[in-house]
Amino acid sequence: MCIATGFNAPAAQRLKSAVGRVFSPALKRIRNVLTCGLTPQKSALTLCVGFAFGVMPLLWGTSLICIVVAYVFRLNHVALQSVNYLFYPLQLVLLLPFFTLGARLFPWGPPLPPHLFATVIRNPGTSWQLLCWITLKSLGAWLVTAVPAAVLAYGVLMVLALLKNAHTPGV
Repeated sequence: MCIATGFNAPAAQRLKSAVGRVFSPALKRIRNVLTCGLTPQKSALTLCVGFAFGVMPLLWGTSLICIVVAYVFRLNHVALQSVNYLFYPLQLVLLLPFFTLGARLFPWGPPLPPHLFATVIRNPGTSWQLLCWITLKSLGAWLVTAVPAAVLAYGVLMVLALLKNAHTPGV
């Protein structure tokens, strides 16, 4: 025991060892599930697609879209959904910027009222049309920004994977 701090080093080592024995198998299983069957290319694709759909300004359907994309591209569904859910807070943060960028890029359709939420609450019947226009415009802004960013990130990750394989001995 360290007299100055009251810290018991052997006890801390025993605690660390016990925690490692308990959590190590669980962490290995989680890592195996998330990386099962993923080559570096598919891993990069999973990250980029998960990012792109994770920030998509469509609150109801990104999980369903990820299921279809994982099936079509033979990606690990659990890993793709995990990345999608990881970016969900960023999706909420980016809703308003996508709305405003979409309104600037695509000026047709009804204009955004200054008090959007008050308008939706006062006129629920006509607000469906307004919400559809807002969603379409924000999806257009997402297509213009997030999809190219995901493609660029995929290219960067592939170059990094190639560089790693080139510098790994025995490969």
